[in-house]
Amino acid sequence: MAGDDVAWYQRLLEVRPELIDEVPCWTVIQPLTKPVTVAEVVRRLGGDQAEIEYRSGWDADAATSVVHLNQLGPAVVMAEVMDAEGIREEVLRWLSDGAVVHSSWWGSANGRSFLCYAVFGRLLTQLQHLDDDRPGGEQPEALDEDRAALRRLTDDPDLDYPAQLALMERRTGIRLDAAWLDQPHPTVVLRKPIPDDPRPPGSFAATDPDLAAMLLMAGDPTYRAALRWVLDLLADDWELRSEPLVNAVLGTLTRDWPASKDLGQEAHAMDSRLSAEVNASPGMSPERWRRFHRMRAGQAFTATVVNPNDRPKPLDTLWYAQQALQERWPAIRAELWRRARHQRGTLDFQTSAVDGPAGS
Repeated sequence: MAGDDVAWYQRLLEVRPELIDEVPCWTVIQPLTKPVTVAEVVRRLGGDQAEIEYRSGWDADAATSVVHLNQLGPAVVMAEVMDAEGIREEVLRWLSDGAVVHSSWWGSANGRSFLCYAVFGRLLTQLQHLDDDRPGGEQPEALDEDRAALRRLTDDPDLDYPAQLALMERRTGIRLDAAWLDQPHPTVVLRKPIPDDPRPPGSFAATDPDLAAMLLMAGDPTYRAALRWVLDLLADDWELRSEPLVNAVLGTLTRDWPASKDLGQEAHAMDSRLSAEVNASPGMSPERWRRFHRMRAGQAFTATVVNPNDRPKPLDTLWYAQQALQERWPAIRAELWRRARHQRGTLDFQTSAVDGPAGS
């Protein structure tokens, strides 16, 4: 049965359903060795304190980087409408200087979420959801004790977001309430947000930068052949060869990267079908996990489809693949690394009139 705090957030979201779609990011900044004020938070976010306004309510259609703030005793609560500065690592480092920061982001459109915990300028824990078994951060296990009692509630998808907000309350002692958003409160537009750190392209490169680098250095033909090999395994393991997108991706990878509007539509249709199968199965049952891993296998194919106008290397194909392949992944990763390493060429320095030093 849900705790009182979870039940409170469940009722809040039933009464204020717009909080799910319009205010997805909540951040609580609490002082440790330095005072925390609204003006100080605005300064740390790169905003102009002279531009702080007092507004009632919020506008879901407003420009991004609009931050709503509330001084609550020594702490500051921050709410963002359709934005998520509060879960960015760069922002968390600045906000947690001499302070402790907890931040929650909820993506209602795709069911993704983040929970972050930072102290003294360091991101200690980052969860992608309450059931995340591979947290990020310097101390990935730091939230384990507090989330243990809440993880079982995620069997019920209606409690996912309330449980996530309840974890914020249990960690901070502050109950998140939307009432102050309806009253005059400090608001600022971040016109020069804190810039991003250099970072890997996507989730797979962040978790396995060595293999990602090896594949990218090996060149397109080797990289595409390696992905096709992995996708062939997934198609057989998870009986996906009847899917139009699967055959289109496998056929195209022999000569190019798959990219077209039609493939985007096929990807969306397959994602919807596989997600519906997961949602239709009993929570935490073996059947649900089987369908979940099949969905991940399908998402490996959809991640391979690139935008015709912007062709990034689709490394996240392998992020989904490793989840679907599970215990087989270490052996498959070793083979991918071997193929990529074998194809790396050697560049020789050559002295010539063209590329030699000037005047040689």
